[in-house]
Amino acid sequence: MQYVDLNIVRYAAGILAAADELGETIYCEVQPCEGRAEYLIPDATRPGGGGQDIEQRPAMVCREHAEEMLGNAPEEQPIFRRLEGPGEE
Repeated sequence: MQYVDLNIVRYAAGILAAADELGETIYCEVQPCEGRAEYLIPDATRPGGGGQDIEQRPAMVCREHAEEMLGNAPEEQPIFRRLEGPGEE
């Protein structure tokens, strides 16, 4: 089972809605990448504050960096999908 806190969804939706309203693009948060963000990482815990602190928050990243973080290519994530079971022959 996978789950995401709805506050994270609201956070990301607000950012995306504001960008859409202004006609702006959301870019990958990994520096110095300039790729278009395609994935939301709900818990992107990483060093922050010049390496002295730990930052915990959601992050939006490009496909390349999502793949780097996962160690393999991101899988397709359909919103709704029905897999048919074995039918009678």
